[in-house]
Amino acid sequence: MSDPGKTTDSLPAHDLAAQLKAHIGDLIDGLVHKDDETYEAEFVHLLTRVRDLVDRKVRMEGTKTDTRDFLGELMFTRLRRGMHLFLRSDDDVTSLRAAEWVMGVLFSVTTLSEFAKAFDQSLIRATSGARDFNFAGRTDFIQVEEVMQMLSSGKHLGCLSLEKGDNRLDIYLKDGRIWFLDPHHMIRRVLPGGDSMRHKEIAEALVIEAESRRAREGVPVLVTLHEKGVFKQEELREVMRMFGKEVVFDFMRATEPYAFYYRKLDKLPPFAECNDLRLGVTAILLEGSKQLDDWKQMLLAFPDPDAPLEPRADMYARMGDVALGVLEIKLLSQINGDTTPRSLVSALGLPLYDVYQLLIRLAQEGILSAGGGVQALESLGMAADESSVQASMREAFAALDANDDAEQRRSAIDRVFGGDEGSTSPLSALDKVLGGAAPAKKKDSGGELDRDLLDILRKGK
Repeated sequence: MSDPGKTTDSLPAHDLAAQLKAHIGDLIDGLVHKDDETYEAEFVHLLTRVRDLVDRKVRMEGTKTDTRDFLGELMFTRLRRGMHLFLRSDDDVTSLRAAEWVMGVLFSVTTLSEFAKAFDQSLIRATSGARDFNFAGRTDFIQVEEVMQMLSSGKHLGCLSLEKGDNRLDIYLKDGRIWFLDPHHMIRRVLPGGDSMRHKEIAEALVIEAESRRAREGVPVLVTLHEKGVFKQEELREVMRMFGKEVVFDFMRATEPYAFYYRKLDKLPPFAECNDLRLGVTAILLEGSKQLDDWKQMLLAFPDPDAPLEPRADMYARMGDVALGVLEIKLLSQINGDTTPRSLVSALGLPLYDVYQLLIRLAQEGILSAGGGVQALESLGMAADESSVQASMREAFAALDANDDAEQRRSAIDRVFGGDEGSTSPLSALDKVLGGAAPAKKKDSGGELDRDLLDILRKGK
């Protein structure tokens, strides 16, 4: 028996033919002798060869005759048995019978060639849409972020498709920005609500129906859900932006290389033209880069998305001291010893990124055990604190800017109406114009201090 570990790409044509003959012969022998183990093993090997052949055809690496040759090898045993039966029959082996048998063999080969030709044409037709592109590549050669920036800077009109094992995303570009995002598979069924106890969930049957229609008719999934009444017209654009961006970020977080290809278009399809998402390429890439950094931090706590989750020994005691949301309670109810973070994606209807956020909070509360250890959780806590401090500083600077602008507006009003430079009341100038009494000045020693503090903070920016 030949080695099934070798791939057909590394075998010459005659070795491949010999290997196929051996597999088919062993398969027939297993059937004849009723050897289930031999039959099943050879059947698996034969299916592997068929898949290799189809893959080679899709990659346009196979020759024009290898499909016919493969099917010929598949029929070889039957033809051989037919010849043996013909020679061993009790009928006289006459020239007429021999001619009929030869003509039957020739007719079978001709029919086989026609079938192989139809098979090849079907393969080409099935993948013609994917191969009708202006350029293509893989992310192990060039990052898709660089491709998006190139297409954006060139103001190209077309569709950039990203494709990996579990999803495909069509990115429609026009006027240097992302016009529409069309994910073929939704990675989220649960929409966030106003608080942790409220959320909106899309029925899984509706999602399956919408994805099936996307495969058949090319109608975007979210458009179908809108027609089904899941989303209102006024919220459709925002929902499309959220779902589309999440799929973009999901591709950016992918560790395995995936394929992309770009098709130039004369005009956008109607569903894309009437749903302009108004997304800047640079903005979405910056947001995705930030999520990628956060994702790498979260992987420190749970390094393997396919590793089973382990609850803490005192999980139930800890749960009594924590206010848990609906999704967190649902997550904990799914843990059965074999549950992994990736398996929770379909169970919860959330992207893996959101699942990790829930897991990290539960680990920080001492309910779940983090595979990365306590130090990983502490580093995540420090990162969260740092992010909180930065957010507070941004809010402080925004408030100071707003106060500064308000002060400038008050000074401008005073100058227009002839008020004093040193007056701190915005009503003093108006009172003078309208004849009212000026309010008494209050001694305020904090004004100069506030301005000094503002100057110091501005220098720190």
